[in-house]
Amino acid sequence: MTEDEIFDAIRARVEAGRPTDSPSASLLPPPVSEQVIRDAEAVIGYRLPPLLRRIYRELGDGGIGPHGGIQGLTNSWSNIPMVDGYLELVSAEAEPGEHPPPPRGVVFFCDLGCAMWALLDCRHPQGQMWWSDEYESCKLHLTLPEWFGAWLAGDSHDVWARPGLRLGPESWDREQAEATERHRIVLHPDQVPLW
Repeated sequence: MTEDEIFDAIRARVEAGRPTDSPSASLLPPPVSEQVIRDAEAVIGYRLPPLLRRIYRELGDGGIGPHGGIQGLTNSWSNIPMVDGYLELVSAEAEPGEHPPPPRGVVFFCDLGCAMWALLDCRHPQGQMWWSDEYESCKLHLTLPEWFGAWLAGDSHDVWARPGLRLGPESWDREQAEATERHRIVLHPDQVPLW
C-alpha cells in the first residue's frame, strides 16, 4: 500500500467510528495546526514523518491506531502527551541499573499496555519503529507506514513483537546513550533538520 492508501484506510476507520482497537473508543481530539506540529518538531529536533503529520493535521491529535491509539502531541488518552513525555525523558537522569532514555529523536509513540510501547524514531524520513517493554528495547525492521499497514491488516497485536523484525544489536544501552550525548548537536528551536 502507498502512504496515500494507508492514510485513506485510516480515515475510513475513523469515519466508521473505529479509530482504535478499543471497543469503547471515545471521540477523537480535534486535529492540530501546522504551528503545533512545527513546535513539536522543534522540541524533538526532527521532522515528523509525512504520514504522521497528515494524521495529526487532518484526523486528530492522537487516539488513532493500535490498542488505544497513538499519543497526541498535546493530548493523550493513556498518560501524558508525546511532547511532554519526550521532554521529561531527555532531561531525566537514569539511575544506575536502569535503562537510559531512548536516543534523541526517538519518542514513546503508542502505549500497548503492560509496560510495552511502540516507539517512533523521527530521525528516519518515514519513521523507524522501535519496540520497548519494561526489560528490552530494540529497533525494528518496520517503518511507520508499514506499522499502520499491519494494524489495518489486523496483524498489530504481534507484528512488533516478532523476533524476525528485530534488528539485533541496534538496541540502545547506557554506553551508547553516553556516547551519543557526548556527540550531540544542540539545535536552536528554529533549526529543524530536514531529510
